[in-house]
Amino acid sequence: MAKIQGFLFDLHGVIADSWQYHLASWQAIAGELDIPWTTNLAEVLPGMSRLGSLQTILASANRQGAFTPAEMQTITDHENDLYRQYVAAMTPANRLPGVTAFLNELVAAGYPLALASASTNAPAEIERLQLTHIFQHIVPAGSLKASKPAPDVYLAAARLLDLPATACVAFEDTVTGVQSAKRAGCLTVAINADPLPGADAQLPSTAALSLPAVLQALGQPDA
Repeated sequence: MAKIQGFLFDLHGVIADSWQYHLASWQAIAGELDIPWTTNLAEVLPGMSRLGSLQTILASANRQGAFTPAEMQTITDHENDLYRQYVAAMTPANRLPGVTAFLNELVAAGYPLALASASTNAPAEIERLQLTHIFQHIVPAGSLKASKPAPDVYLAAARLLDLPATACVAFEDTVTGVQSAKRAGCLTVAINADPLPGADAQLPSTAALSLPAVLQALGQPDA
């Protein structure tokens, strides 16, 4: 097993509680499309791309193919506009429990960090969270050819640190995110109260994050 040299972070559900805002935006879109909003949609959308989310919502009402690609783009742009209104209101209070102390711990230990988010809003969110001094390396979402569960975002994040992905630990809270990180070759820590298959280790919430806890969970207490 490669020595751990860097740490890569998903954003939504790992650094900040911002999926609630995407879900609120998508719920509004579903209402505009006269599609019932269900608990299943709220459970499956986190981790999906914007287009994937719209396709899933349409499929839930058997309305696949109801819109042209151009119309789909208009709808996803509208969702992004709604979401950005929420982003504008974000503050450091949106950081998840334990995250601030853990990030500071990693920086103090000398580990390089990168943000592996496929969201085009990630830089703005990091700025609103006042974490730009921590995340000086953010994957430019527009450069990615494929979204999660493809490995692109984690491979790109590792490159930003000039490290092989196999020397990096990735933190994820969704099944698609875990698949993405594992396909890239990262050691992957799932952060979720429910089991996420494929992860190398799992913690129940961000409140459990600490460097010793992560290393021990990965079987590297002396790394």
